[in-house]
Formats: sequence, structure tokens, C-alpha cells
Amino acid sequence: MSPYTERAAPARPDGVRAVANAAVLEAAGWNSLLGAEDFFQTPRWLTVQEHNSGTAMDFLVRERGGAPLAGLVTAWADTSVAWLLARPDAMLKRALEQEVPEAAGVLRDIAGGAPDSLLPSLVCGGRHLGRTRTLASAAATEDDLAALLERAEAMAADRKAATVCFPHVDVRDTTLVALLERRGYRHHLSDHYAWLDIPPGGFEQFVEEMSAHRRRRVSLERRALTEAGVEVNVEPLTQALAPRLGQLDANLLRKYGNPASDEGSARMIGRIAEIMGDDVLVSVARQRGTVIGFGMVLRSRARGEEQWYGHRAGFDYEAQGRLPLYYDVLYYQVLDAAAKQGATVLHAGIGSVKAKLARGCQTSEQRSYLLRLPRTGGTADDDRETTTR
Repeated sequence: MSPYTERAAPARPDGVRAVANAAVLEAAGWNSLLGAEDFFQTPRWLTVQEHNSGTAMDFLVRERGGAPLAGLVTAWADTSVAWLLARPDAMLKRALEQEVPEAAGVLRDIAGGAPDSLLPSLVCGGRHLGRTRTLASAAATEDDLAALLERAEAMAADRKAATVCFPHVDVRDTTLVALLERRGYRHHLSDHYAWLDIPPGGFEQFVEEMSAHRRRRVSLERRALTEAGVEVNVEPLTQALAPRLGQLDANLLRKYGNPASDEGSARMIGRIAEIMGDDVLVSVARQRGTVIGFGMVLRSRARGEEQWYGHRAGFDYEAQGRLPLYYDVLYYQVLDAAAKQGATVLHAGIGSVKAKLARGCQTSEQRSYLLRLPRTGGTADDDRETTTR
């Protein structure tokens, strides 16, 4: 549990304060720090994360004259947390397997040759998959962001963390990148983040703008689904759907080496339905009435603009066989429904980057930034060795 009390600490005219939980973030002025692409750092979604993360989360706010200027979400990561795609040890192991150029240096200089030594870690910027960052108002300076990092690093050291990690920093966030590198953080590539501008004409316009070869391929894919008796519809997420979607969600997680249970996934999906209401939709594939695949999308309506975020997915791999479910469930139907709602961007997140580029997505590089904290109880030489950059 978080060491902070249920009520937010009194604000100081200048400084960084800890806000007790996501439920009181709005009252602390958090929403004034959010940009159009910060859906996963909204108080409502952070409430979902508090319910589902299985760990302590903390929320830091930098204030000047009592006004919020910048914010930072943190989550405690140790071997008990299951979210491997934002856990620094698992991310480094994956980077080493993929022979990411910077990974060997991070293994040597930050992990001391053992990725497991990165834990426990204070994961910063949120633990969502892509664009983990500090929040900032237009009046915030680099010194304000530095004050947040200093507080987070001190908090991590007090809790005996081995490292501080920003798991998915976008290279376009040049201010944060420069600040982290000046503070001695090292990085390796974590993934690529993908998004797609939604054409106003929806699916028909999307297909029309493809090459003739790809248009024929899409036509064949959709015909195969029709002949197999598969229908795909975008609809509200209900509690009644949660048990079956939980099974499919767990299928996908286990396929890629993540610990998961049908019941745990179902509970998590049920909480999302409860908290997010009509801002969560699912693209559901049914074959003769049986759900065999789904994709979850979250609607962000901020600053007069609506954007959709792909969040989770799952499939019945035995029923799917060779059926081309992936694109119809996760792109075509979602894109068409989003266009009808006036949404402008579909965020496709990380993974399967080649497939996403082939469907017109733009991408940007994400980096995992790591800071090794000095060992406690060791010699000065130990400390110098572990903080060598």
C-alpha cells in the first residue's frame, strides 16, 4: 500500500507534494497538466490502474505559488507485478534477445550483468505502454521537471529501490530526454509506438487510399470471415462480456509469456467497464454467436478533440485457426466506428510494428531510461561502481 494517507498533504507555495490517490487528483489541478495524448494519465484511468496494478502508486505534483505546474505518476515494480511490458528487468531481457544495440551497455553498466538486479524499481511516467512522461503546463520550466525527478529519486532511495525507470519515453519528448540524460540515466530501445490518423470517410476512405494490391488483400480477408460465419461489431463493454473476454485476454497474455489467469483478466475487464462507462468500447468477433476475438478501445475526449486508444485484445486461437481476424477486429471496424464518432486519431500502441506500418500507421521510437541508485550499506567504491555511466 502507498505510505501516504487518504487525504492529500497540504500544498506548499513552492515545491513538490504527494497526492494521496487518483480520486483526489482532479482537485489538485491535475487535469490542467494534461495534453490531448495523455489519456492514460487522466484521473479516471489512473483509478483503473490503482485497482488493477497490484502495487503501490504515487502521484507527485510540482507547484509554484500554490498552482500546479508539472506532475509525475510512479508505480513500484518488484518480482510480484505481472506487467512485464513495463517492468525494467523484463524489458532489458527482451532487448538483449532482440540484440538492441544499447542493451549490452545497459546490462553491463546499470544491471551489473544481471537484469534481475534492476528490481525493485520505481517506474515513472505511468506504466502504460508508450509515451511514459512527466506532465507539464505551458508555464513549467525544466527546473520544475527536475524537481519532480529529484523527489522521485529520493523516494525510490528511501524505499530501497535498485533503480528508477521511465519505460517508454518518446524520442520526440526532447526536453525529458535531455533532462534524463543529464541526470545520468542510460537507455535502450523499448519499442515503437504507433498511431493512425483517422480518415473522415472511415473504412471506405481508408481502403480507397491503399494500393490496389492491398485493397484486393483486404477484400479477400473480409470475404474469408463472411464465409466462416464471423461477424465483427463495435459495442459497449458490459459486465456480461467480461468472463469471456477475460478468457481471450489471458490467452493472448500467456501466448507472449506473461502470467495471466482467466479469472484475473475478467475481474480487471469488469473494473474497466465499471469505471470507464461509455468511454470504453469493444470490437467483438462472433462466429455463429460465440465470441472468438476482441479488441478494447478507450475514448479520450479532451480539449475539444476525440482520440481512441487501443488497449487490450484477445483471441480464441483454436477457433481462429487461419482466419484473418487481427486487422478486422483491431483496425477496420474500430476505424469505421471512430470516424462516425468524429474521432481524429487511433492510437495503436506498441508491438507488431511492421503490421501497423503496413496499414498506414505512423510510429516513433520509445526508449527505456534507467538510473542505478547507489547501494546502501556498501563501500564508497561499491557506490561509484554502480553509478558509473
